[in-house]
Amino acid sequence: MKLRILRFLDAAVEYAIYGVIFFIPISIAMIGIFAGMAIVFFLVKKILSPDFTSIKANKMLFLFLLFFFVFMGLSLFNSGPLVAKSLKVLLIKWGRFPLLLWVIIDTFQDTRRIVKAVCVFLFSAALVGFTVFTQKFFGFEFLRGRVSGGFSVPSIGPFQNPNGLAAYLTSVIPIVLSFSLWKWKKIAIKLCLLLITAMLIMSSFWTFCRGGWLGLIAGLIFVILVTNYCHLKKAFWVLFSFSYVVCVPLIGLALFFFQNRRDSYRFTLFHGAWGMIKEHPLLGKGIGTFMDYCALYTNNGGVFYAHNCFLQIWSESGIFSLLCFILFVGYVFYRSIKVSLRIPRSLNYFILIGLTAGLSGFLVHSFFEVHLYSFQLSFIFWVVLGLTAALSSSLEQG
Repeated sequence: MKLRILRFLDAAVEYAIYGVIFFIPISIAMIGIFAGMAIVFFLVKKILSPDFTSIKANKMLFLFLLFFFVFMGLSLFNSGPLVAKSLKVLLIKWGRFPLLLWVIIDTFQDTRRIVKAVCVFLFSAALVGFTVFTQKFFGFEFLRGRVSGGFSVPSIGPFQNPNGLAAYLTSVIPIVLSFSLWKWKKIAIKLCLLLITAMLIMSSFWTFCRGGWLGLIAGLIFVILVTNYCHLKKAFWVLFSFSYVVCVPLIGLALFFFQNRRDSYRFTLFHGAWGMIKEHPLLGKGIGTFMDYCALYTNNGGVFYAHNCFLQIWSESGIFSLLCFILFVGYVFYRSIKVSLRIPRSLNYFILIGLTAGLSGFLVHSFFEVHLYSFQLSFIFWVVLGLTAALSSSLEQG
C-alpha cells in the first residue's frame, strides 16, 4: 500500500512540474497552483520515505544556495522599520525556490523525464510563437484574448509587456534549437522543430527588446561553440572567453547606443542602486527594500526596480549575497559544460546544451531587467536551472 502511495506521489510531483512548465507563459494563477501541488506532494513523499541522496549528489550546489540565503537573511539587520516586509520577501518570495529546486533535481534524476519536460517546453513555446504571429498579422492574441496593434507596436504575446516575452523566448529558443540538432530519424520532425525555432526567433525580434536580443545572442553563441567543440578543441576556451568577455559586452553597447528617454532612466536607477551599495556594501539595505528606498537615491518620486538583477541583489542584500549567487549559478555552468564536453552526442547531450544556453541567455538579459523578481519569469529561471542541474548530475554519475 505504501509503495503504491509513493508511486502516486512521485507521478503527481512529476506532472505538476510539467504543469508549471506549460503554464509559465500562460497563467500566473496556474503556475502557483501546480508549483504548490508539486511541493506539497513532494514533502509528503519525503515524510513517508526520507531520501536525501539528491542533496548529497549536489551538495556543493545546495551549499552555495544555503550561503546565498544566509547572507540575504543577514541583510534583515539593515532593514530597519521594513524588517517585517524583508522577512516576508525572504521566506515567501525567495523561500519557495530552494524547495522547488530540490523537487526538480530529486524528481528528474531519470533523464527520460527531462526529455518529457523539454517536450512540454516545446509545445508551450510553440503556442507562444503562434499567438505572437496572430497578434502581428490579425491583431488578436488568442491565449488571453487580447486585441493588439500592428507591426510598429512591440509584441507582448501572453505576457504583460515585451520584456517578459523576450525573457521567456531568450530562455526557450536555445532549448528548442538544441533539441532540433539531434539526428532525428524522421526529417519531418527536424524540419518542424527548426520551423518552430525560426518562428520563436522572429517573435523575439518583434519584442523590440534589445536586452532580450543580447541574451538570445549569448545563448546562441553558447550552442554554436559547445556543439562545435570537437572542431574548436584547441581554441575552445579562448573563443568561449572572448565571446562572453568581449563580444557580448560590445554587442550590448551597440544595442544600447541609441537610447530613448525611457532607457536613459535606467542609468538613473543604476546610480541609485550604486548609492545604496556605497552606504551598505556588505549586507545591503535589506532584502525587498529597493523600491521603498529608490526615490531617496534617484531624486525622483517614482517607484521602480533596479533594471539589473545583480545590482538589485547587491544593493538589497550585500556583496556576499551576490557572490554566493554567482558561485551558485557558476557551479551549475561549470558542471554542465564539463559534462557536455566529455559525453557522446546523444539526445541528452543536446538537451543539456540547450538548457545551459537558455540559462545563459536569461542571465545576460538580467543585466538589463529584474526577471528574478517577477513571479512569472522567476519560475522559468529556477525550472531551467533545476533541470540543468538534474541532467548534469545524472549524466555525471552515469
